Amino acid sequence: MNDTIVFVDYRKDFEFELLSLWRKSFNKAIGVKEGTRSEAVNEHLEFLRSLNHEFIRVALEEISRKVIGFMRVEEHVIGDLFIHVDYQRQGLGSRFIQQAKEENEFLSLCTFELNKGAQKFYDLMGFVITDRGYASFEDNPWATSKDQLADITYEWRKN
Repeated sequence: MNDTIVFVDYRKDFEFELLSLWRKSFNKAIGVKEGTRSEAVNEHLEFLRSLNHEFIRVALEEISRKVIGFMRVEEHVIGDLFIHVDYQRQGLGSRFIQQAKEENEFLSLCTFELNKGAQKFYDLMGFVITDRGYASFEDNPWATSKDQLADITYEWRKN
């Protein structure tokens, strides 16, 4: 990352950049082809709009103002952490997690078993596996089998 990174609160004008970043990052992480049907894009946009934006922190390149990542932490649960595919493995995810750890005594999150990179990342960040299960097809229309919906719950506690 050549530019200085700033963390700001979510703003509506970030919406489409954030949506694009989220879809590309998610699809790369779990190895599925990004759905380009307008219905799929609109469903994702409606989901993003339905979230409580007070809990979303956005990372921007300071000069270009390009959205390069975001994290949503609500009631000690990391609901989302996505980094632009061109900025992954450069420390931005660690910076987001460090901020969350400074603001919370306890954190929890779920990730798909398909997302091996996330599993390694959360292990390195001091999270431990507390449960395994399956996400719902209803919330994940991209999935074609139950195996794709296997998920892992992680927790972190301040010492």
